Amino acid sequence: MPTPPGGTPRHPADDPAGFPPLGIAPAPALHPVHEAVADRPHDVAEVVVELGRSILDEHDLLELLQRVVDVAARTIAGVDSAGVTAHLHGRPFTAVHTDRTTLEVDVHQYEADEGPCLQAMRTGEVVRVDVATSRLLWPEFTADAEAAGIRSFLAAPLGAEHRLGALNLYSRSPDGFGTPDAAFLAVLTAHATRAIEDYARLSAADLLAVQLREALASRAPIEQAKGILMAVHGIDDGAAFERLRTESQHRNVRLHEVAVEFVRAHTTR
Repeated sequence: MPTPPGGTPRHPADDPAGFPPLGIAPAPALHPVHEAVADRPHDVAEVVVELGRSILDEHDLLELLQRVVDVAARTIAGVDSAGVTAHLHGRPFTAVHTDRTTLEVDVHQYEADEGPCLQAMRTGEVVRVDVATSRLLWPEFTADAEAAGIRSFLAAPLGAEHRLGALNLYSRSPDGFGTPDAAFLAVLTAHATRAIEDYARLSAADLLAVQLREALASRAPIEQAKGILMAVHGIDDGAAFERLRTESQHRNVRLHEVAVEFVRAHTTR
């Protein structure tokens, strides 16, 4: 147990901010989906619309996970940065993120081998801590996170039988996650888990990790192509991606190649 200089050992639960050391308790009395619908019907409807698409390949999976973190950033109070850490037969890596701060904080966790998202993955529990508690639990990681401007953390595990990763939420406020909505968080993580598990059934776990990393490396042309479609046709992000995916399926050409051809055709003078 960490001991402050000249003091007695402190338990993280004794922190004056009132944060529990790890996890969110008690569990919702209702099924999480039912409770979330009762409390936040509009947000749940947004999740269903945004995250209800089928997963056919690694690009679909990354697209859905990106929507998970975007929805989390829009709908969960206190979130300044968000991402998904994937852990599939190897070292953890950040599959999707909302900004560079997410990447920076995640990398510090992986390098220090400590922090909220790793704790959530290893224990299967939701982890919610402020910066004072985090200093006691993970001093090396917290020093780096503070340097990046992050002051509180919320991480939820992805996967039931198998630890697939974690949804990571970061706040610049010391009490950014004082009253998290556990039921709505459960709905989000359930969708992310389902997406990863559905695709994992189509591919061995070790191959999936390789495919996700390759998809990440090739994502730039897809994002460029989506941006052009959105500007030219006045459509949203999801509709632009569906146009690219439909073209990919119709021509039986990989999505990345379709995007590269599209960008080249619309940017070459």
